[in-house]
Amino acid sequence: MQVGLHTRLKPGVEARYEEYHRAVWPDVLAAIRRAGITKYVIFRDGLDLFHFIECEDYDRAIADLAHDAVNVRWQAEMAPMMAKAHDFSGQSSDRLPLIFEL
Repeated sequence: MQVGLHTRLKPGVEARYEEYHRAVWPDVLAAIRRAGITKYVIFRDGLDLFHFIECEDYDRAIADLAHDAVNVRWQAEMAPMMAKAHDFSGQSSDRLPLIFEL
C-alpha cells in the first residue's frame, strides 16, 4: 500500500531537520524495515513535510513503530522541531487522502 502523510516543522529548524535526515540512525532504519516499510521518502516545501511510504500494512507498521524503543528515541529527538508531528497513535491525523494515481 502507499501512504501520504503531512507534517510541519517549527520555523528555523529546517537545516537541523535535514541534517538529522542525512544521517538517520542505522537502528531507526532497521526498525522501519522490520515494521515492513519498503520505501519512505520525505519532501519539504518551506515548513511543510510530505512523507510517501510504501508498505504492506501501514496500520500494523505504525503500531509496531509506536512501541519500538529506538523509534521512540528518534521521535523524541524530532519532537522539538515539529509543529505537527507524525501520528503514531493510529488515529491518522497526518494522513493525506489519495486524490489521483497514474
